[in-house]
Amino acid sequence: MSVREDGRTREPETPPAGPADLKKFRPTTGVTTPSLRSANRVHERLLRLQEQLKRVRATERVLAEQVAHLDEVAADAETRKLVSQTPLADREWREARTDRDRHRALLDDARRESDELLAERDRLLEQLQELDTTRRPEGSDQ
Repeated sequence: MSVREDGRTREPETPPAGPADLKKFRPTTGVTTPSLRSANRVHERLLRLQEQLKRVRATERVLAEQVAHLDEVAADAETRKLVSQTPLADREWREARTDRDRHRALLDDARRESDELLAERDRLLEQLQELDTTRRPEGSDQ
């Protein structure tokens, strides 16, 4: 225990015991409260953004598989259309092509969202790095 200037005692900070505790433990020695709060907000936003990115990438993988399958379905339907030359085969080909195009658009949207999340992550990491360099005294190599 240590004694504060006002005479009250405080418990010493205990180091983290495991990875889950790392998120909670942030030493505050030499750090101003506003910059620490800002760093905490950026860190929390980064964690939420990483979870979002995982979900978008999973969606992207599923859509890529679906587009590959629908490409094959559309190619088969086109072959049937050309061989049989019936209105039904033509309609099936158009439907298969429409489904494939719809899924390609969804895949493009997922990729665009993934790119936006990556750009946001990079921006937040730069912001966190700036906060870290402003918190540290010059000549400190921690």
